[in-house]
Amino acid sequence: MRHRLELFGLIAVTALLLARPDLATLAAGLGLFLWGMTHLEKGVKRLSGGTLDRWLYNATRSPARAIGAGALATALVQSSSLITLLAMSFVSAGLISLAGAIALLFGANLGTTTGAWLIASVGLRFDLAHYAMPLLALGLLGSRLSSGVLASIAGLVLGIGLLFLGIDFMKLGFETWQDGLRLDGLSGSQPWHWPLFVLFGIVATVVMQSSHATLLLTLTALASGQLPYLPALAIAIGANVGTTVTAVLGALTAGAAARRLAGAHVIFNLVTAAVALLLLMPLAWLVDTIAAVIGMAETAWPLKLALFHTLFNLLGIVLMLPLIPRLASALERRFPEPARLPPAQARYLDKTALEHADTAVAAMEQECQRLNRRAYHLLCTAILMPSADVIGHPPRRETVEATIDPAAWPAINARYQERIKPLLAEVLDFHSRIDTPLTDEQKTRLDILHDQTLRMVEAVRFGEVLQRSLLRHSARTSPLRDAHDDLRLALALGLNRLAKGPGDSDIDTQLETVRHHWQRELAERLRQQRLDPWLASSLMNDLHQASRLIAALAPPSRLTDTIRAESHTR
Repeated sequence: MRHRLELFGLIAVTALLLARPDLATLAAGLGLFLWGMTHLEKGVKRLSGGTLDRWLYNATRSPARAIGAGALATALVQSSSLITLLAMSFVSAGLISLAGAIALLFGANLGTTTGAWLIASVGLRFDLAHYAMPLLALGLLGSRLSSGVLASIAGLVLGIGLLFLGIDFMKLGFETWQDGLRLDGLSGSQPWHWPLFVLFGIVATVVMQSSHATLLLTLTALASGQLPYLPALAIAIGANVGTTVTAVLGALTAGAAARRLAGAHVIFNLVTAAVALLLLMPLAWLVDTIAAVIGMAETAWPLKLALFHTLFNLLGIVLMLPLIPRLASALERRFPEPARLPPAQARYLDKTALEHADTAVAAMEQECQRLNRRAYHLLCTAILMPSADVIGHPPRRETVEATIDPAAWPAINARYQERIKPLLAEVLDFHSRIDTPLTDEQKTRLDILHDQTLRMVEAVRFGEVLQRSLLRHSARTSPLRDAHDDLRLALALGLNRLAKGPGDSDIDTQLETVRHHWQRELAERLRQQRLDPWLASSLMNDLHQASRLIAALAPPSRLTDTIRAESHTR
């Protein structure tokens, strides 16, 4: 039934467009514009290679800087949706605070106003089709014949060409639509009709998923006389509200942090829209006053709309900026984190983190750190020592020599299946779904994390074998107890150093000393017949398992170099 309705709708729309060439031209222009926005967004993401992500992250350290960065970034990429999703990814990955992300979104709203200025000042005054054709040709050929950075630049050029062509088609469509349906026929011109125009702006933005497209439609209608000035201002207000849909949709399947940010976006835009609608006439008067002061023509309605769009967004920022801390606190109470996460549930691998390279890598790093901490605690169980006496502070000889109750220590495999394997599966699945463009540095970091995770699991498996032998010879009277105590203490010291700093590559020093000592001691005891050869072979195997365990934990040289480089950078 659904497919039949879709087919019927497609046939009806096709018939309408065939009957109304002017409407078909308008629709084609809108489609080209949206297509161009998609190419432009992808091109910017590929060319930035994480630079945009890192810049925004660094800029969120103060509200003023975050607003400025959000406005500038949105002005550059001409997509508030991109900045919104990026901010949601940052918050979900725990990279920035909620207050910093809220300020970033305020700036993104201000940055969207540059699109109205560009369309009003350039797009409606020049024959953009004349420039669109060469750009389209270069973009299409470049994206097909090149790769890497050149292909990304070609995609950017193709997006700009489609934008230009879309704007030109929109202008042409409205110029030939002089005697047809008028947009001001949607309602009257009385103030109580303005909310209907706000609703039109919301619906148009939701349908087209672009406030730029709604503003383009409004500006071209305004320039061609199809739409009065004041209703056009009301539509611009609605376009602002419509942008919240992107944030809401992105937060539906995301965690609590993303929901909080989506809530802040909705609240800001609703408050701004309400104030702008209530003060529509005073703001229109202020626009006329500023326009007269700066020498803008009295009938330059598109430019005045762009000025109005900027002013009411600035007004919203002025009103909401002092309330950011209270707003963040209220949203944290409204959308709390789950009281208790299931042991195997990932905390940072949010779907929104996959949208951008830096947030995906950061989420992987933080989740792998959680996996490592669980593995360290499990390895403490493997060497029959409480994790609080190993991870919290340097292990002591008295703890190692304490009486061991074999019944008090759970089997490693059962704990591995419960706490490590499910989380490992989530980490590997998340890693496989990262398909955003990555820099060489980001690829290297992901490869290191993947390798380190698998090596950690391998260490747990060695610990499982070692635990069985330690439990068999745990009695104080066992001939292997002294050797095992030295072995356990050496491994505990290595785990302690790893927990303090994952980049420590000298965690095997103590174990090597113990291994060499007991290899010589074994040879001496065997010669003196003080040790059974069967027990001697068991101890040799235990020393070997311990060496394999510590080798799996020891970070590869490239990881050590990366961590040291980061510490110098910070």
